[in-house]
Amino acid sequence: MTVAACSTTGSSVQPARLTGTPEVVPPPGTPNAVVVVVDDMDDFSCADTARFLPRSSHWLRDQGTCFENGSVTSPVCCPARGQLVTGQMPHNNGVQRQIDARNLRVEDTVQHDLGEAGVATYGAGKYLNGVNAKAYHSRFDTGFQDFDFWNGMDYWGYSMVDDDGHEYQPADGVHGTVRVGDLVNGFVEEKAAAGEPFYAYAAFHAPHTQNALKDPTFREWLPAATPVNAQRLVPRFRYQPEADTRDKLPPFQGVRYSRQQFREFWTARVRALYDIDDQVARIFTTLETQGVLDETAVFFVSDNGFSLGANGWEGKGVPYPASVNVPMLAFLPGRFAPGAVDTRPVGLVDVAPTLYDVFGVPAAHPMDGQSLLTPFTRETEYFEYANDRSRVALKESGRSPQAIPSWRMIRRGDRSYVEYYNHRGIIAREFYEDPRMRRNLLFKGYRSDRPSKGTIRWWHDELHRLAGCAGTPVSGAANPCP
Repeated sequence: MTVAACSTTGSSVQPARLTGTPEVVPPPGTPNAVVVVVDDMDDFSCADTARFLPRSSHWLRDQGTCFENGSVTSPVCCPARGQLVTGQMPHNNGVQRQIDARNLRVEDTVQHDLGEAGVATYGAGKYLNGVNAKAYHSRFDTGFQDFDFWNGMDYWGYSMVDDDGHEYQPADGVHGTVRVGDLVNGFVEEKAAAGEPFYAYAAFHAPHTQNALKDPTFREWLPAATPVNAQRLVPRFRYQPEADTRDKLPPFQGVRYSRQQFREFWTARVRALYDIDDQVARIFTTLETQGVLDETAVFFVSDNGFSLGANGWEGKGVPYPASVNVPMLAFLPGRFAPGAVDTRPVGLVDVAPTLYDVFGVPAAHPMDGQSLLTPFTRETEYFEYANDRSRVALKESGRSPQAIPSWRMIRRGDRSYVEYYNHRGIIAREFYEDPRMRRNLLFKGYRSDRPSKGTIRWWHDELHRLAGCAGTPVSGAANPCP
């Protein structure tokens, strides 16, 4: 991760760099878009894109822009997807926990507004946690005109629900990743052939684990790749645990897996990602074959990261880099510069505003993110997480959510400030000046490096101001989000 330097008390960060940027002009024709969402993929650098997306990087990296410093405001699936489709922070769209899907207002989603503007919209794969077949039967409105969403958590033997609320279980034995690829390609082919503008939301289950509620053995819990990629070689796993986690909360003071198990986990996850890479390459090929490649924006993002032992943790939901940093790549000839690396801090909250920008459709609701096609800067990043003990959270993440207190964090360059809470208020604080968040300078063992009370007061006040932020600086909001 590349970060810019800043002062402790909030002077401006150094301007972000955009490399490899030729002059760009708007593309011809009616715009289309495909958003590819992967599940629990930890971040990789722009330089390593071809190692993890060997086929689709030809378009996403070589012909598109890579955002080196992408992140997610709340690093768990449902809140992350809520901000992805609304462009709003969790505290503004109401989806702060895995169980909060029904709080999302369909009128605040990009798919709803695009559909109202005459764009054909379709979603396939995983939408929001806690929305099952029964909810779809009761006409839970996703905002998509058509969809085929999961009603399960497995790579095989899964069931799906269509836009009529009908649950069905494919009996042809097709792997879940391939299924999403088939569905999205079919939609793209149909709409492109008809000359209709379209928006496809392709949400893959991989590289998420198998269903955690089944209490499987370790290897049964691993992601499952297709036979094509099941034995494929992967980049070397770099195990980098924190040597001393006494400066962290008790849940983060010891991982439950061995180095070998983390290596197996890594291998399975990358192989599952290769399956997605195959399907994304299929989508690009279909766009090219149908003659709409130059008019179609394609985004590749992950809903959150995933820690494999870093900072004393395995999984997601924590304020540390492995959990909140995510890969983000974007393709649209004439709008996203080919081969460019954008080092601005950006996030999932910026995807919906960018889609509105691409289609030229005004948003019918206020947003907290900003279009990636505009030259905005973001000195401060804000993050939040709400403790969740619901059955939905357990199904999604196993024991992890119960162990993590609610927290909020702000990050400016290399510096991060975190507060943890329970029902009585603040229970712990952390302050870091290293980007990997290894040394909590508020820990008694680092007393000589402890920042002043005035410095911590400034970070505390800024954090609490942003906890109620809404809107953007350019919108004229009274307390805009960064």
